[in-house]
Amino acid sequence: MYRLLIVDRDDEVCETIRYLLDWHQYGISSILTVSSYGSAINGIMDFKPHIALVEAELGEHWGYELAEHVRDAGGKTVFCLMSGREDFQYVRKAMRAGVRDYLLKPINTKELRDFVERTIVRDLQGVLPERPRTQPEVDPVLQVAYSQLSRITAKIILIVKSNYRRSQSLTSIAETLNMSSKYIGRIFLRDTGMKFSEYLTAYRMIQARRLIENTQEKISVVASMVGYSQLNNFYVHFKSYYHISPSALRRFDDGESPPPLPSGPGIEDAAALAEETSRLTQ
Repeated sequence: MYRLLIVDRDDEVCETIRYLLDWHQYGISSILTVSSYGSAINGIMDFKPHIALVEAELGEHWGYELAEHVRDAGGKTVFCLMSGREDFQYVRKAMRAGVRDYLLKPINTKELRDFVERTIVRDLQGVLPERPRTQPEVDPVLQVAYSQLSRITAKIILIVKSNYRRSQSLTSIAETLNMSSKYIGRIFLRDTGMKFSEYLTAYRMIQARRLIENTQEKISVVASMVGYSQLNNFYVHFKSYYHISPSALRRFDDGESPPPLPSGPGIEDAAALAEETSRLTQ
């Protein structure tokens, strides 16, 4: 029903956003991702998106210039710009160009969802899916509301969710937060009962299973999409986590009746998996 355009010079950012939300529940059935201003212009003309998520800086051009181009041509696409830094002057220019919203990277899932829902109701006169508005957002690995976690742990999880397709370590996250890796590691373990490496692996496995069950991407592509450059490592970790291989899960998804899948590894499996994952991600 609706079409979404995602524009970012980093292909991995585009793919991350592509899987941050269940777009189908909002009636968004077609998604186009491009990585340059010129491709974005062509996408606007040919794809005619209802919503566009656009990187603020696009080489020699700016995201708001794209919004101005569409507005001057009489287009109705609703724009949201994305940037890794806050810049009041740029935001003001964007608003003057008719941009609806401005999100900071790494993209916060809740903020993205709020923008999409406002756009569908206010600009597209659509109807939102029914869901309890008071239900807190629950982490898929921990199965607890984010509001129950400390601010530091919540930030770590947000970074993982936004960048799990890339190589990550607690050290690199500590540098981003300008904190000690030992300190945030202790906080994370205290809040979650898991080491960072365990959580990162668990989150990647959950995303991999979702991709296997809901897309037709090759297993090798799925492995790459969740941060694995070595396919063998992905197979080992997936089978250790779910006690079934990715290929077997895909066969079951294609029509066979699968055995019950456990939610994750046992304690002994998790410890071994965490040790291996820590080695790979440091």
